[in-house]
Amino acid sequence: MGSQTHTAFFGGSFDPPHLGHLMVASAALKSGFCEHVAWVPAFAPPHKNTRGASFADRAKMVELTIAGHDGMSISRIEEELHLTPSYTFVVLKAWESRYGEMPELLIGADSLLELHTWHRAAELAAVCRIITYPRDGAPVTEEALLRHWSPATAKRLLAGVIPGDFFEISSSELKSRMEKIADAGNIIHWEEYLVESVCDYIIRNGLYAVDASGANKS
Repeated sequence: MGSQTHTAFFGGSFDPPHLGHLMVASAALKSGFCEHVAWVPAFAPPHKNTRGASFADRAKMVELTIAGHDGMSISRIEEELHLTPSYTFVVLKAWESRYGEMPELLIGADSLLELHTWHRAAELAAVCRIITYPRDGAPVTEEALLRHWSPATAKRLLAGVIPGDFFEISSSELKSRMEKIADAGNIIHWEEYLVESVCDYIIRNGLYAVDASGANKS
């Protein structure tokens, strides 16, 4: 990933990674805003405090999800940095130091609308090109951005929005459905949500299953 690659940093819990994530990464590549998408599983997400699959399991599921897709890779930089909490600005600066480039940042429209609340948000918006994918219920407009950003910054953020609509899948909803399955059966019509190898991995390793008391085993 050299300085000419134009890599998009696609961070997330990926708990689990699903076809919606894959569609977003593919759309980012097709948009021409980037030439490569690095999936970056969060080590300790500052905005989430829910129990789920381990970092190792989430990273493996990302590998399975992107297998065979050109222009995509996984980065374990968050695990290597071992930051708690792991703020996006800090990780991106570490990425820049490591690879000699500041990557684009690929986020959802809901995250863009909350970007002003992020750690060192003003610096982040100033040094990093932000690519945004649309999400239902989170319309990105110039008016909404101007509430928190200068006209120049708002215009730049708006220019990074990928056109089109996206298939909405909630990882938390997926986990909730999977928790209702007592044994290794068919997971919620997995072909609608997950790559087959990821579904097999979840079943084989008992991820998201619950014990008799209702506690999450993973």
